[in-house]
Amino acid sequence: MDHLLLDKSRPAMLALIGINAISATLYVQAEPLEVQLSATQEYSDNVTKTQNKEDDWLSKVGLKLGQTITKGAFESSLSADFGFEHYWGDTFGDEVSTELVYDGKYNFTPSLSWLVKDELTEDVLNSSTPNTPDTRVRKNVFTTGPSYRIAMSAEDDLVLSGQYKQIDFDSNTAIDSKRKTATADYIHRFANELTFTWSNSGEWADLDNETDIETLESEVRLSKRYNDLFASMGVGMTKLTSEQANVTRKSDEVTGSLNMSYQASATVGLTYSYNRKLTDSASETVFQSFEHPISKGSSDSLLMQEHVAGVNYKPNARDVFQLKGSSTTEENETTALEDKEHSVAVSWSHKVNAVWNWLASSEYTNNNFGGTDVEQDTYEHSIQINHHWYKNFSSRYYVEYESKDSEGGAVEYDAMTVGVGVDYVPNF
Repeated sequence: MDHLLLDKSRPAMLALIGINAISATLYVQAEPLEVQLSATQEYSDNVTKTQNKEDDWLSKVGLKLGQTITKGAFESSLSADFGFEHYWGDTFGDEVSTELVYDGKYNFTPSLSWLVKDELTEDVLNSSTPNTPDTRVRKNVFTTGPSYRIAMSAEDDLVLSGQYKQIDFDSNTAIDSKRKTATADYIHRFANELTFTWSNSGEWADLDNETDIETLESEVRLSKRYNDLFASMGVGMTKLTSEQANVTRKSDEVTGSLNMSYQASATVGLTYSYNRKLTDSASETVFQSFEHPISKGSSDSLLMQEHVAGVNYKPNARDVFQLKGSSTTEENETTALEDKEHSVAVSWSHKVNAVWNWLASSEYTNNNFGGTDVEQDTYEHSIQINHHWYKNFSSRYYVEYESKDSEGGAVEYDAMTVGVGVDYVPNF
C-alpha cells in the first residue's frame, strides 16, 4: 500500500522539492543538522495484543533528523523519523515507518506570506484499536495557501487567509478529501493586554466517497494575560451541510473553546482546556484540535467535545510530577449515536545524577461506544531508565504493561514488553 500513499502525496513532495530548490538558489545558510541514530531490541509476550497470546522478539533501528532554516524572508523547518522493524518470529512482516513534518513560509512583504506544510504520520483510526503494524494507518496532510494582514490602525488588524488542504489515508476504510478554506479575522488589541478576535471561516470539502461538505463558522474570542494567568475564551456558531447521492443533511451547533494556564507558584503549573466543534471526522480539526479523538477518517458529521485538565509539579531540580485527565464525547449527527472516552494519566520523572534518570507513568482509559453498547477499560504502565554512559552515546531500559478489559463482547488482552535500546547523537 505504500506506493498508493506516495502517489497521493505527490503535490506535497513536489512542493518540498521546489522550496529546497529556492533555498539552494538563495544560498540559504541552515542551522546544523540534528541527527539521532538508535537501535532497540525488545521482547513481548503478546505482540499481537489479542486474547490468544503470541510472543515474539523485535529488532528496531531508527534515524531522526531535524533542521531549521531562516534566511531573510524564507523560514523553514523539517523533522523526520525513519524506522525499520523486524519480527524474528515472523508474527508481522518487516515494517518500514516514516513520520515527517515540513513547515515552510515565505514572506513576500511584512503583510503577505505563503505557507507550505506537509505532515506524514502513522496512527490507528479508532482509539479502541490496539496499536500494531496491522492496525496502523499512514496519513498525509498537505496544506498550502496565502495570508495577508492589513494594519487598520495601531490596535486593529484584519487578517485574510486562504488554504488548500489535501488529506490522504493509506487505508481502504478511511476517506480521503480535498479542502478549500477561506478565513477573515478582525483583531483588536486593548491597552490592558486584552485581545478581541472576530473570526469568520468557510471550508468546502470534496471527499472520495462522493460527499461534498460545507462548513461555515463564526466565532468571537477574547484572550488576556494577567500576571501568571492566561485565559482565552471563544463562542460562536457552526453550520455544516453535507450532500451525497442527492441527499442533503444539515447541522448547526453552538461551538467554542476555553483555554487557561496558571503558574500557581514556582513549583506548580495548572492547565485547562475545553473544545466544542462541529466537524467531520476525516477533517484536520480532529487531528489538531483534540488530544484524544475517538474516531478518524469518516464522512459523518460529529459534534465533538473535550475537556483536558493538567497539573505540573516540580518540587526540586531532580523531580517532575505530571497529572492529566481528559474527557471526550463524539455525537454522530447522522445516527444520533454517542461515543465517550475518559482517561487519567500520571507520570514521575527523576534525575538521579548527571548520567542516570528514569521516568514512570500510568494511564487509565475508559471507552463507551453507543452504537454497539461496548465498554472498554484499558490500563497502561511503563518505566524507563536512561543512562548517558559515553560522550554522545546513551542507553534505554524499559518495561511496559498493557491490559484491556471489556463488556459487551469486545476484545480483551494483556501484554508485557521489555526492551533495551542504544542512541547515538553525532556532532557536526
